[in-house]
Amino acid sequence: MKKMKIKQGTRAWENAKETRIGSSEVFDIVRYYATDTELQNCGLDAKKFKEELPYVTTWSLYHKLLSDGLYQKAILDPALGEYGLAMESYGLKLLQENRNNKLKKGQVYISDKLIASLDISGISEEIDVREFDYGNGRIRAGQKFVCEQKTISPYKDTLPLKYIIQAQYQITMSRHNFFMLQLMMLENDTEFERGKIVALERTNKKKFLEYVKDKVKVQYVYFNHNEALSQLIKVCLDRFFKDVEDRKEPMPFIQVDKVNNILISIRQNSFYNPDLTKEFDLTEYADAKKQCDEADKNKKAAMQKIIEFAMQNNCSRFVSQSGHSAMFSTDGKFLLKQPKEKPHD
Repeated sequence: MKKMKIKQGTRAWENAKETRIGSSEVFDIVRYYATDTELQNCGLDAKKFKEELPYVTTWSLYHKLLSDGLYQKAILDPALGEYGLAMESYGLKLLQENRNNKLKKGQVYISDKLIASLDISGISEEIDVREFDYGNGRIRAGQKFVCEQKTISPYKDTLPLKYIIQAQYQITMSRHNFFMLQLMMLENDTEFERGKIVALERTNKKKFLEYVKDKVKVQYVYFNHNEALSQLIKVCLDRFFKDVEDRKEPMPFIQVDKVNNILISIRQNSFYNPDLTKEFDLTEYADAKKQCDEADKNKKAAMQKIIEFAMQNNCSRFVSQSGHSAMFSTDGKFLLKQPKEKPHD
């Protein structure tokens, strides 16, 4: 891939992305085409990898490259986009502190089929010298690196694997030595807080920097170049482009995936394309839902009568002439017991 003088966010950049596979899209291609053994050989948990929901499906990317009208780009919430840009400027300022060499923002690498848009790139200095969090070895001064910026909620056990694939793809295609993830986590992650940060970034840079400093936790995670993963990314991309060339359509989802993931994948494929709205008789479901809603309403009314009776009589156990019995459990749940069946003669 060659470094191109294209500014991210411009029409030229958008046009370049429309006919190429970008950094955030590579994860699904690897998720679809890599075998469990291949993933495990790269040190990845194949089960977790396949269960993680992608940004976009391989089926969509196939039709994106064919330009046949089936692929429709999801509409990004403008508020999220503005918040992301505001936080990226803060992250760049943080990373630049105490460095001699100026960091580069927004470099773009392009080939005829691929595009890699970097958040930040630079040359490591003494401030970076440390052990890698993932991968063996120690960072040395003078190495080329990529920094991928993410605004995410705190994670529990592991980072989303899609972030790792995205950044590994970037250093593979740009021929850099290692990558870091700059995680900027808003402690009180609400629309109001995000909106205030965006407003301050636009109107008062000084107050913006002071406000964000107290509201956002920043964490860095360092990854050494994973040659095995780099090669697997290339192999999976080759498999995908071969299917595009042979007009071999990928499945719209991974068949062994969770039902919820499958449904979300289908929605990604079709939601923004009106031609993929299909006729189906919904009468049976509508009638069943109406009955269920009515039954739920009646159940709540009956439950309210039981609660009021319990309060009036200071009791928590009940019997009925119908043979039913019931009680409130220690955590306040209402437990209903069916009548005992009478023995047959």
